[in-house]
Amino acid sequence: MSKRIIRIKNTDVFASLEHRTGIELNAVLQNGRTHFGVLNSITAESLVIADSREHFHKLMISDLYEIVLDTTEKLENISIK
Repeated sequence: MSKRIIRIKNTDVFASLEHRTGIELNAVLQNGRTHFGVLNSITAESLVIADSREHFHKLMISDLYEIVLDTTEKLENISIK
């Protein structure tokens, strides 16, 4: 099954992910750095992801360029705003 890549602008991150903790994501920062991990928590100001070494990273939403999600779900089943 093919993957679908979903890109979420930094202005839409909180509204799109506030009820989706536990998903894997790539957080791309304004400076080009990318963090991969599982979404642990999210507020209107920041998000916390756990990387593959179980280290937690708190990222300010204002520092984000975008969030990139890989999914195999059908597009109609994805509730991203």
